[in-house]
Amino acid sequence: MQKIHCGLAAIVLLCLAVTTSCRKTPSLDKLSSDFVVETKYDNTVNFKEFKTFAIRDTIALSTDNPKDSVWYDKDAQSIISEVIKQLTAYGYTRVAPGAAGKADLGVQLVAIRNKTMYNVTPGYWWGYPGYGDPWYWGDYYDWYYYTPYYYSYSIKTGTLAVEIVDLKDAKTNQKLNIVWTGIGSGQIGNAQAFLVDQCIKSVDQAFAQSPYLKQ
Repeated sequence: MQKIHCGLAAIVLLCLAVTTSCRKTPSLDKLSSDFVVETKYDNTVNFKEFKTFAIRDTIALSTDNPKDSVWYDKDAQSIISEVIKQLTAYGYTRVAPGAAGKADLGVQLVAIRNKTMYNVTPGYWWGYPGYGDPWYWGDYYDWYYYTPYYYSYSIKTGTLAVEIVDLKDAKTNQKLNIVWTGIGSGQIGNAQAFLVDQCIKSVDQAFAQSPYLKQ
């Protein structure tokens, strides 16, 4: 009897192995999970001192294609709109695009695909085509961005980073201090809709885990 049970077990295992080997590999999108979201901020800053913000109307883009530099289509605008929505919900007021230099805070976004990086200081992508200079925020020629921290992460397929820059104290400090960074990274698959959805979820999660930004 024992030998028969073993024989039946072997047959069952063989059938399972054959069935499993014949199954179609699921799509990459179904294997993908939500982005991992990390936030960093300058803990010496009192965010309640800031009331207004200006935001770029494009997302700087870095991919393996050297021709990619700016993301500006409707998908990009939906992500930018989500950042605006979150900042507004937190009590900040957006200034007109042409009056960026009058805002307390400047907001800029960058998307990266097919890159792997470690120990990154916010703003490392400055200099990429499409990524704005400090001049965008006003008469800040020869000035530079400054951040007191860096974050460590690896990117297999894609990431979205949102940076908030202190414009209010820029002229006094003679530098543009990055006071907050929210970054989401993970598997993006092949579907554009999945990528945009993950970017929007990353924005929401980054603000959700940053209650100190609230007015």
